Amino acid sequence: MQRLVFLIALILFSLYGLAYAKMLDVEADEMFRTGPRIEAYGNVVVTGDDLTLKADYVVYDTVSEDIWATGNCNLKEAKGEVNSEALSYNAKRKDLHVQNGSILGYKPAVKISGESITRYSDDYITGRSVEYTNCLGSPPDWSIDADELDIPVGGYGDAKDARFKVHEWTLFKSPYLLFPAELNRHSGLLFSEMGHGSDYGYRFGVPVYIVLGRSLDATITPTWLSTRGLLMKNELRYSLDYDQNGIMYLETLHDRLGGEKSDGGVLKTIPDDRWFFKSEQSGKFLNWDINLVSNPDYFRDIGTFYDSKFINPGTSSGEINQLDDSKLDVLISRVQWVNSYQGISLALSGQWKQDLTQDDNGKTLQELPRLTARMRERAIPDTPLQTSAEFTSVSLYTQDSIEARKDNGQIEVSWPFYVFPYFTFRPYMKETYRDTVFSERKDLFSDSTYAENWEERGASLSTTFYSSRFGSGLYHQVIPQISLVYLSRLGGNYNANNPGDTFPQLLTGDDLAKTYNTVLSLSNYIRNKDGLSLADVTVDSYYSHIEKQWNEIDVRINLHPFPWLTASHIDTLSKEPGRPFATSEHSSAITFTDTRGDTFSFGEEYNNPAEELITSGIHAKLVQGLTAGYDVKYDSVNHQIDDQTQALSYNSQCWAIVAERRVELSQNLMPRKTTWSLNVKLLGIGDVFNANTPTTGTTSK
Repeated sequence: MQRLVFLIALILFSLYGLAYAKMLDVEADEMFRTGPRIEAYGNVVVTGDDLTLKADYVVYDTVSEDIWATGNCNLKEAKGEVNSEALSYNAKRKDLHVQNGSILGYKPAVKISGESITRYSDDYITGRSVEYTNCLGSPPDWSIDADELDIPVGGYGDAKDARFKVHEWTLFKSPYLLFPAELNRHSGLLFSEMGHGSDYGYRFGVPVYIVLGRSLDATITPTWLSTRGLLMKNELRYSLDYDQNGIMYLETLHDRLGGEKSDGGVLKTIPDDRWFFKSEQSGKFLNWDINLVSNPDYFRDIGTFYDSKFINPGTSSGEINQLDDSKLDVLISRVQWVNSYQGISLALSGQWKQDLTQDDNGKTLQELPRLTARMRERAIPDTPLQTSAEFTSVSLYTQDSIEARKDNGQIEVSWPFYVFPYFTFRPYMKETYRDTVFSERKDLFSDSTYAENWEERGASLSTTFYSSRFGSGLYHQVIPQISLVYLSRLGGNYNANNPGDTFPQLLTGDDLAKTYNTVLSLSNYIRNKDGLSLADVTVDSYYSHIEKQWNEIDVRINLHPFPWLTASHIDTLSKEPGRPFATSEHSSAITFTDTRGDTFSFGEEYNNPAEELITSGIHAKLVQGLTAGYDVKYDSVNHQIDDQTQALSYNSQCWAIVAERRVELSQNLMPRKTTWSLNVKLLGIGDVFNANTPTTGTTSK
């Protein structure tokens, strides 16, 4: 009885499976069916879930789901496509055999073509007389030709009688070649780094890529610099979760050159052992960007070989410190933890500065730690009033003279009054307490403790005017605003002639002074039908009731009327006694961009009367993949070129070469520095490269 029940259940299960088997759809000029087999001729199209096959002749077994096809075969799957003279395919197991054709994988980009290729499900590929490449051009930028090829997916490719080719030229042959065929991440050697620079000589490095876990990997790159010695680059990348990821990078060099030389001898000695450390994390609550170097001349000499473009796109890389700038005068490290709950935010941060203009003299002011608590503006119950508050406490120190704690607390109460849609009137009052307590000050300040209270009272009136629509939906928006601000210290104000009546000015914002100003602001916008600004002009100024005069007038103009044109201008007008308002500072910039990506930019920076700097740059795409660029800064006061850079680069789908010449203005009696470099990036086997990405001589994972 039990056997009978089992047999009935087995039959029902089989019938259920057959009833719900998904047959492929077949269309053709002619079709014949014999039992479970369909035979189709002429313009055959077979379709199913994530499957489309086109061929001249197809045989389809509806039971085994085997397909045989010949003549102009094109098979498309979710992960790639196949082109061949003949193929056999099982729609259930995904097994595939190709004759005289190619298999193209989309992600990652990989192409295998040849006389005979067999794929077993998604686990193994083998072939005879085949070509393997990650490049999609024809002919490919590089490829491996092999008499026999075996690739366990995600493992190492095994090629026999292999030839490594660039375009159609064979560079070397090997009876046996093992390489990481990255269809999944896998430890192994990445492709070599190659380059040349006039200040470090020839450069050759072999990156070793190590997968340490699903969300952790490392790259160790021993790099030989012919005139400097062995450079070690060590990089660790990690991802804690979807919101938190980061890197740690350490670069070390035992520099046998030990300085920059001139005809008169060594101008400045750089330590033999030099290093650069960077750690960066991007997260929802915890962020940091730590940068430390062994000596202040690190960036002025050969600089760092760290390349932020391949690390955590979208984070703060390059925003705090421009690591490719040899004139960088300070290196900043920052750490911040921030969280919020019901309108109250709490931040704990720290900042460390490293002076790069001289050897450490112990006077660089550090901020470790800084605690900030902030309450966003909220209504006071049963009143029309709004209130907000903020408290900051920071510890400051230098290595030789200062150790102090600074506290700053503010509370603001306002009474916003809206007459919608006409205007908004907002009177407010702000109370501020601040102190500075020294535990070490030497003779820089007379007292150990300073504390004071400030009070600010003011009001603002603002409105917005809109014109009627004109043109193709354009409209004009005008936002005028006037405010009155009165700020004073409770218990009196500073006496400039009394050195004892001075609050320690250590941080930005410490220089408070009695203020009684009327502030005017007028903003004009021309917006399109979607509300985007095509042109805007903003004018700001204030009248000092204490000095009885109008102060600086700031004018800001931005233009973006067409996709190919962007322009901006900032002008500061100042007035000297007995003279009308005149420009004291201004800067302008204009950029033209065409549909190919060519750009031309021009800018001017003026600071009366000591400095006027003209900047210009042009980047042109000469032919497909070939780009030339020239950037220059000209000091029109001293009639000399400040800095200039010329570059010629070629980018293809999987390799790039960049030649660059950089000339920098002399500083501190140092000669003008000219640097030549030639860097080559060849797509490492298993890597994917975006041809639109700027390239240096490093290899990505």
